[in-house]
Amino acid sequence: MAEAQKTAIQWPRNSWAILTKIIRAWYTVEQGDSEVTQKKIADIAGVQQSQVSTNKGFLQGIGILTPDGISLTEAGKRIGIGISGDNESMLREGLQLVIKSNMLLSHMLDVIKGRGELKVKNFSDEIALRMNGKTDGFATGVTILQEILVSSGSIELVGDTLRPLRGRTEERYRDPENGSEKFNPQKPSNLGLKRIPIPVSTSSVWWVEVGEAPKEGEIDKFLEMQKLMFGTKQNK
Repeated sequence: MAEAQKTAIQWPRNSWAILTKIIRAWYTVEQGDSEVTQKKIADIAGVQQSQVSTNKGFLQGIGILTPDGISLTEAGKRIGIGISGDNESMLREGLQLVIKSNMLLSHMLDVIKGRGELKVKNFSDEIALRMNGKTDGFATGVTILQEILVSSGSIELVGDTLRPLRGRTEERYRDPENGSEKFNPQKPSNLGLKRIPIPVSTSSVWWVEVGEAPKEGEIDKFLEMQKLMFGTKQNK
């Protein structure tokens, strides 16, 4: 298969939540003056040292650690900054660099974009085809690859289907710690408008753009216009 990944990935042994703790700790240690060791990273991350060593190969394979496993790559540093500083923009930039530099991730992103959507099960099967089958840690690794694509703002997960994320990616991201979706409620648009989320159900959020300083009466007019547009009459 021409597009297949040439080098096998060493699959991880822990979840993305654990890996983000390791990346955050690695970045913290690198910013200090002392020597970077796996023991120190494990102590700061609050994980076992074996969890650092067994996941190291995966982090190298996807380009978060350098090939020699000694330090974070440019992408890894951006991810570390993003996690440490709660900076979603920097986190996304780092993950997008990871996707761009990794043959398997970039190909899977192309597959999802090219087909318009891809079932989670099919996502796993497509990766298995390109990685010569399923081995130990495969399911965990596939979940993490999916998480990287979603957290980068490149795609979204709707039910059991992965889809290209339409519109601006700054307004939505997935928390790597618990997988929940969060929103930036007042991200300004290029037109100087403020975007506001309107939760209409547990699974649906509508966005509206309003001026930074609406004049008196404009909000009432806006609400009346929405009622007319959707054919809704105000209850007396």
